[in-house]
Amino acid sequence: MDDREQRIRERARQIWEDEGRPDGREREHWERAEREIEGQNEHKADSESASSSQSSGSSGLASGLQPEGTNPAGPPGTRAGRGGTAGPSTGSTKDSSGS
Repeated sequence: MDDREQRIRERARQIWEDEGRPDGREREHWERAEREIEGQNEHKADSESASSSQSSGSSGLASGLQPEGTNPAGPPGTRAGRGGTAGPSTGSTKDSSGS
């Protein structure tokens, strides 16, 4: 048995015990454990990749911004704008001639 399968087996058993040891849900518990273990492996790979890019001094994100340009301190729905603007557009749809 390889290390991955052993971790899945242990996690599936933990899920089974946490749910009160129900009968007939072995497959569900195994599949859930597989997804969790795979998610941990992906997260670990992402963390290693991020730490190597940060150690080179380039995170690719402007200071204080989250991915997708969202500002964690801003109100919901605001995004970092281009050219120094922030937030949703406030442009008017009326034309300036008043017609």
